[in-house]
Amino acid sequence: MNVFPEENRIEKNQVYEADCVDVLKRLHSESVDLIIADPPYYHMRGEFDFVFQSVQEYLDWCSVWAAECCRILKPTGAFYCWGSSQMIDKLSVSVLDKLEWIKRNLIVWNYGTGRPGKAIYRNEADFLWYYSKPFHEIRHDEIRIPYHAGGEKDKRKNPKGKSCGNVWEYPRVMPNYKESTGHPTQKPEKLAERIILASSMPDDLVFIPFAGSGSEIVQCMKHGRNFIATEINTSYVRDIILPRIDITGKMLRK
Repeated sequence: MNVFPEENRIEKNQVYEADCVDVLKRLHSESVDLIIADPPYYHMRGEFDFVFQSVQEYLDWCSVWAAECCRILKPTGAFYCWGSSQMIDKLSVSVLDKLEWIKRNLIVWNYGTGRPGKAIYRNEADFLWYYSKPFHEIRHDEIRIPYHAGGEKDKRKNPKGKSCGNVWEYPRVMPNYKESTGHPTQKPEKLAERIILASSMPDDLVFIPFAGSGSEIVQCMKHGRNFIATEINTSYVRDIILPRIDITGKMLRK
């Protein structure tokens, strides 16, 4: 782990305890193969969600780091960005659509649990924008899923399975799960794994601007991808991310 580099050189496979923009500005243009961004959602959950005083302040902040992400992404690269139903449309129209990449899909993470409000339907999904530069291609064979029972017997269908759609069904990480770290908005590793397998190759470089619980980092390690990660919260870095990296490293060395 590096608190912050004193020189302009940014090392691969390091977690920087720093603002993502400070590190982004030190990365070369078109140097990164994949970016997975899980920024604050805005006034949803976790202290980091409530540091913005207005929607416009939040979107202005997103414009800064997203523009840097677009700059560092290779012509063959992909960008994924998480968001909530309350803000994902504004983020797309006001920020992401204005940058020089192509909108590909809105992916729905259906986790199937949640609580209804007095005037709303139960929230049981988060959303993931998938953008890319013009020459990116999804590695469909790496993320195929089983056909429904009986469908796999049709000889016209791919024996490796059904191509992945834009609705991803995984449960949320609950407090009693082995994977749980205590992070308030932890994403399951399976989500990061699917993104990494679909949109990168072994030895590619993945940038993770909001490392949070470190799930994306763990999956980069497990699948032979290089990473550069940033996280501004000291406790997340030292109490969650670094221990997970240490455990994963020991497991991979066995």
